[in-house]
Amino acid sequence: MYGFENLLKLHESAAKFIYLAICFAQPIILPLPEVVTVAAASAVFGPFTAISVGFLGTLAGIIVMYFIARFGGQRIVSRFVKEEHLTKYQTYVQRNEVLFLAIMFIIPILPDEIICIGAGLGGVTFRRFFIIAALSKLFTSTIFAYSVELAKIFSLTTTELMVYASIIAGVAFIVTTLIKKNVRQKEKT
Repeated sequence: MYGFENLLKLHESAAKFIYLAICFAQPIILPLPEVVTVAAASAVFGPFTAISVGFLGTLAGIIVMYFIARFGGQRIVSRFVKEEHLTKYQTYVQRNEVLFLAIMFIIPILPDEIICIGAGLGGVTFRRFFIIAALSKLFTSTIFAYSVELAKIFSLTTTELMVYASIIAGVAFIVTTLIKKNVRQKEKT
């Protein structure tokens, strides 16, 4: 995080463009965690700017990666990701695709590029994918941008904050899954 923060400070005049470009590249070719870039940008620009620029860049990159997978197919996709990661994605989303997409964007189970490719190759419509990606990334960008301030307020390390955020997202996932399962059982009877 501090290396990225220093990079932004060193290139102050172009820092927002550099941050936007890195956020755009993250879901396509850059194996750099979102928490690192957003938290560092938050320290340099402030949380609101970090959220705004990071969200726009990441969402644009996610959309591009989705369409690369959708129109490029398996042949082009194989250049970006390993087959085993794609198989892992397909295993996760066989049931409850929408819910799993949201959870995987929020909790870093798989890299974003795998999620985008899986959705692009699978049957997820662009509209549904866009809504899920936008809401999920707005949530994560906000959490990561304010993580520095939240950590100070609650005297938490960044790691502890991420663990707590993941636990909250996991609990939300379990609760929604149980509610959905209960509704399905009631519909069958």
